[in-house]
Amino acid sequence: MSLRHETSLVGLFLEFSMVRRIAVGIVLLVVIILVGCEDSTTTITTTALSFQSLEGTWFFPDQAGYTEISAFVAPDDATTGMADIGWTDGTYSYWCYGDGSYADSVLTGTYSYNREDSSEANLDTSGLDLSIQITFTLDENNRLSFSCSGDGPLDGKTFSNGILQPIS
Repeated sequence: MSLRHETSLVGLFLEFSMVRRIAVGIVLLVVIILVGCEDSTTTITTTALSFQSLEGTWFFPDQAGYTEISAFVAPDDATTGMADIGWTDGTYSYWCYGDGSYADSVLTGTYSYNREDSSEANLDTSGLDLSIQITFTLDENNRLSFSCSGDGPLDGKTFSNGILQPIS
């Protein structure tokens, strides 16, 4: 083998080694960047919330065909209190108000409701002393979600992304 041929082989080896080093460096840089990125998904807390942490008026964005969604939560103490929940569904406006006992992020009790119909049919109605369980969660951004199970118009309702309103 000639010296010229050996020199070109050494050069090729060094050049390949440099390309490999650059490739490894790029891979490491990408890994470091990806590890440092925050996960943008919303997580829901699974620990029990104190009733006092829910106190106040919460407004929710329109969702599932419902508008003007709000909730007012007022604890009497750590284990009892009340909640008022309102929303509009087409021409019907609902206002539900009730109280009960609170444990492990769940309010269990009874509620009454009024439904006002703004259409010409004016099909207003109401109900008294219906059973309800409301499960509350807060996400990492302190957005309130709750799910209801029980009787009447609250049964099966779930609202999310509620924002606590400042006291004015």
